[in-house]
Amino acid sequence: MCEWEVRNIPGVEVANVERLNLLKLALGGHLGRFIIWTKSAFEKLDSIYGSFDKPFEKKKGYVLPRSKMVNADLLRIINSDEVQQ
Repeated sequence: MCEWEVRNIPGVEVANVERLNLLKLALGGHLGRFIIWTKSAFEKLDSIYGSFDKPFEKKKGYVLPRSKMVNADLLRIINSDEVQQ
């Protein structure tokens, strides 16, 4: 389907991957919106934002964030014997 085929369906919005807006993806600050991505949009995301293996092309100075913690089970880490000592 093209953009012009879905824009008249109530509740359906079309967004360009080059102009993504967090306020439109998470209305009112609530996550959990149903989003359908095309294959070409995912491929374009790598060229816009880069990946961990490939540098970004379009957003100059943007660094793709990496996880600070490998194990996110924080409660287990805090209650571990090593930390408690």
